[in-house]
Amino acid sequence: MYQLFFTPEWFHGWDLAFEGIGLLIALLIAGYSWKIHRMSSENKYAYFSLAFVLIGCGFFFKLLTHSVLYFSGMREVAAELLRPLAGSGLEYSDLLYRAGFFLQMVAMLGGWLLIFFVSQKSRSRLNKFYEVSQIVLFIYLILLISVISNFKYFVFYLTSMVILGMVVLNYYKNYLSTGQNSNAYLVMNSFLMILISQFCFVFVFLWQDLYVFGEVFLLVGFLSLLYTYRRVTKFS
Repeated sequence: MYQLFFTPEWFHGWDLAFEGIGLLIALLIAGYSWKIHRMSSENKYAYFSLAFVLIGCGFFFKLLTHSVLYFSGMREVAAELLRPLAGSGLEYSDLLYRAGFFLQMVAMLGGWLLIFFVSQKSRSRLNKFYEVSQIVLFIYLILLISVISNFKYFVFYLTSMVILGMVVLNYYKNYLSTGQNSNAYLVMNSFLMILISQFCFVFVFLWQDLYVFGEVFLLVGFLSLLYTYRRVTKFS
């Protein structure tokens, strides 16, 4: 059975609970952002909403693939449902696992990249040919990285680290430009926690328990982001 990397057995199930909370938070933030977009007609909130929908999809596909990996009951159900695709002897099941991981990575990287765009200085986008061509290039790179990451998982987390590092830098600049506003600091700190989680995931091959630390930092980052976003939007 294909698996990206091995995780501590005692943590199986707990990580799914963490990812489930992350999924709910991502959808809540997407909903808040879309509500503000409809009220203000500012495109950046629509992009932010789409970004967290993509991140929510990433969490969903991870929940799906890991549930099948962890629990025999889920494997049996999945085997029966997907037998027409996996073959009578399930000879193509590994391809389906890879497809699940691929969709998880594409969605997550797409979400992080959109957040990076939103975190930059506001300006109109997609009005010039070179900007459209850049988006096409980014989509191609995301697809390519997701394929490669199915064979070398850490490429996905390294790429996430790079994108999130630029996001944290942009929000740090925003924190300084807003006179060290507390909300700006909390947003920056939230993405810093998520960045640390990706760093932990990169080195799971050295020590499996780093996966646990990564999940904890990821959950803390999303909880902090939800708290901050509600502070920012509750009067909107």
